[in-house]
Amino acid sequence: MRRISSRLFIVTFILSLPFWAGAVTPEKPEFRKLADDVYAYIGKLNDANAIVVVTSQGVVVIDTGNNQPETRNILKNIQAVTKQPVRYVIITQNHGDHFGGTPLFSPPATVIMHERVAKDWKSWKPHLIKSWRKRFSEREDALKDFHPMDTVVTFNDHMTLSLGGKVFELIYVNDKYNPGDIGVWLPQSGVLHAGFVGYKERHPDIRPDYSHGTTWGMLKQLEAFIPLQPKFVVPGHGPISDTKDLQAMIDYLTIARQRVRGMMDKGMALDEIRKQFHMNEYKDWDRTQHLPITAAAIYRELRGEGPEITPSVEKTVKGTIAKIQEEGRYLGVTSDTGQSLALRISNATDIEGIADRSHFKPGMKFTALYEEQKQWNEVLEMKIMP
Repeated sequence: MRRISSRLFIVTFILSLPFWAGAVTPEKPEFRKLADDVYAYIGKLNDANAIVVVTSQGVVVIDTGNNQPETRNILKNIQAVTKQPVRYVIITQNHGDHFGGTPLFSPPATVIMHERVAKDWKSWKPHLIKSWRKRFSEREDALKDFHPMDTVVTFNDHMTLSLGGKVFELIYVNDKYNPGDIGVWLPQSGVLHAGFVGYKERHPDIRPDYSHGTTWGMLKQLEAFIPLQPKFVVPGHGPISDTKDLQAMIDYLTIARQRVRGMMDKGMALDEIRKQFHMNEYKDWDRTQHLPITAAAIYRELRGEGPEITPSVEKTVKGTIAKIQEEGRYLGVTSDTGQSLALRISNATDIEGIADRSHFKPGMKFTALYEEQKQWNEVLEMKIMP
């Protein structure tokens, strides 16, 4: 019963509030020049960010946008400043809002990622490969019979890429639970893509399953990045930051860990810690809804426990779309049996009947295969009925 109530809480939250409440980026994305030939694509309403670097031998793209329209918009901005082709795509995080636009560029672009990310990609199920090949209709011929690993190059702790006179330092800070998150340092321009740890005034999304690593791992990354003294820090999401913001995140994580430790020392149970945990020193920061989950993640860390592993059950549903959030990322649906259900549509969802999730409309009939997980119902395959 506890597992069900947890999922229902998140479902209720998603469908009753705008998920971007308190967002600190504008409602339209920005393509901003940071230095000569270096541009930041700042996602709207805290959507994922990207970096574009133009060289005399081609373009390097660091992360690829939140969804198909965003990735196409990144490409449009690239084409507005250069006729050079995209030669490399660098992935900073193994999450769909950072790598999901890759098939718009690759092949022929080479994709660079940490070896832990590649290990996960190699294990992808057939529906993931299928959705990858059909993600961009204009790329159907290029992606026919293509496997996402076909153009991948991996590295372990550090890699230097040189292209057209530009240098890229790919930095992985080793940690047992780092899932492959990296930083990308451009020493000539002083620009750092700090990925998950570079947030400006945003509560980090640390999860008990360690899919974003741990607070300890974040601290190690921050301590590696700060000595670089970047002029600009591009985070995974949100506005551009700087070294002061990296230090602010160290202070934040230190307080958060101390607060959870103090409650544990008092013998408080996890449920009570989740309820009482706060970061009032940072009450104006974005995404306060992350706090209970962050508390649970820190609790596991401090107890020396590994990532939370919860079983998922595959189920099917047939029904009608009733409500749409975040350009189709979250759906409220009504099944043909009258059940209300919340579904999460990721970049990996294999969708038939429409071009992509941004084309969902209320009233559409559908059938779907989804995984019932602890936090949400993740859709694997969805077919929109004519």
